Amino acid sequence: MHKCDKNITVVSVACVFRQALVLVLVAGVAALVSAFFHRAMFSSAGAGAQALASDETTWTQVAEWQRAAEGTQATQATQATRGAPAPRILILDARPDDAYRAAHVPGALPLNEPHWERLLPAVIEALGDNTRVVVYCDDRLCEASRGVATRLRRELALDAGDVFVLKGGWHEWQQTHPEPAQ
Repeated sequence: MHKCDKNITVVSVACVFRQALVLVLVAGVAALVSAFFHRAMFSSAGAGAQALASDETTWTQVAEWQRAAEGTQATQATQATRGAPAPRILILDARPDDAYRAAHVPGALPLNEPHWERLLPAVIEALGDNTRVVVYCDDRLCEASRGVATRLRRELALDAGDVFVLKGGWHEWQQTHPEPAQ
């Protein structure tokens, strides 16, 4: 007869402790396996801690690009600039329409695959020469932004160096920008 048999009316403390320990060990193994297969979810949110693919960027980098573009516009208004001007930044929200309507990054345009044909004309109108496109979705595990970026490169023949997927997406924006979004 097993020490923790259900027929015994008084369950020993040792038996309960042993069962709890087994449950904790099983949960710990599951957590470690999950962390191994979903490393991005458990990595630091800091830009320096993230390994970026060649087509990825961070909010910190986007802010630097925006400052450079604004500086170029101000300089062009007062005098001719040397070299090529900094590219304009076009931010695209690849999340579903209802998420975009609820809140989005200021200035971002919606462009998601389910409504591609309806939303694309506004994006084409906003594109211009020397424009860098940044596409975001919900978070690091969301693949919608990657799908939109791939279609932009393929269907509009945009240079791979001009279309970026935002690492961390909307979740990261909310963490780094406490003010309300549009």
